[in-house]
Amino acid sequence: MALLEIQGLKTHFKTDDGWLHAVDGVDLSVDRRETVCVVGESGCGKSVTAMTVLKLVPMPPGRIVAGRVLWHPTRCERSGPRRSRSSSRSR
Repeated sequence: MALLEIQGLKTHFKTDDGWLHAVDGVDLSVDRRETVCVVGESGCGKSVTAMTVLKLVPMPPGRIVAGRVLWHPTRCERSGPRRSRSSSRSR
């Protein structure tokens, strides 16, 4: 099961010349214990995709036109030791 699912993500920006389609239909799934590397040419939408997932796209001029970002944190394993709180304290 995926920890992060991106389905049909589209992010556009309003410019003086019209709408720039920075991200146009990204689908991505990241499973537990999986590492993903996004590569591509300069200006292909890597950073805008990440900013959209993190809800950091400045609006305006940006606009999330379509798609879904689903985060399932309960499917993630906790790292490090777990601490339990005891109801009794030693004196």
